Order: sequence, then C-alpha cells, then structure tokens
Amino acid sequence: MEKKYFTKKGGVYIQKTERGKEFWIKQDADGQIRQLTGGIHISRQRLRELIKEYPSSLLDKTYCFDGDVEREFFEDAKRERFIGNIESEQTVIFFLVKRGPDKYGIGCSSLVERIEETD
Repeated sequence: MEKKYFTKKGGVYIQKTERGKEFWIKQDADGQIRQLTGGIHISRQRLRELIKEYPSSLLDKTYCFDGDVEREFFEDAKRERFIGNIESEQTVIFFLVKRGPDKYGIGCSSLVERIEETD
C-alpha cells in the first residue's frame, strides 16, 4: 500500500507499507528525495497542543538534542495520528530524520492539501 500526501508548498510525503513495515520518503518541490526515519499524519492543532504539553526546557533545545528526546517526542505524537477528513481539519506530516548514529531531527510539512492512495 502507498499513500502520497501532497502539501501546500509542493512537497510530497510518501508512506509505503510492505510486509507490515512502514517506510516514509519526502520529495521536495525541487525533486530532491530524502528517506525519513518515520512520519505521522497529524492534525496541526493537535501537534501544537502536544508541543505545549512537552517540557519547554527540552523543546527549546530541539536542534541540539543529544539523545533520544526527539525520538521520544515523535513516539508520543504517534498516538495522535489523524483519522478523518482533511477538508474538515488542517493537517501536516510530522517527521523524524536520522542525523547521525545517536542523533535525530524532527520536522513538520506545510499543510496537506490532498492524499492519493494506491494498493
């Protein structure tokens, strides 16, 4: 199964499921492709609420995390996957990228405009 999430700024996030395993790929508007460690289709509002709930002392250091804090935050966000109609609520793709052996980065897409699903 494959889902393509098309975003307002022209990026495409591709979620593939093969043999029960999930893979995420990000294709920038300029065609550059990147492998992601993981992704979540989530309501923009719910992601904002999660950020407010997370200890601000950790989020202030997002770009210089040293352990698995990004991964921990990402796992918390996974429980909030969006299920519904994107016409009724603004959604984004929240993603995790591996930056080194023990380092991760988190990011967020622009608004999802449409979704295509194939088998």
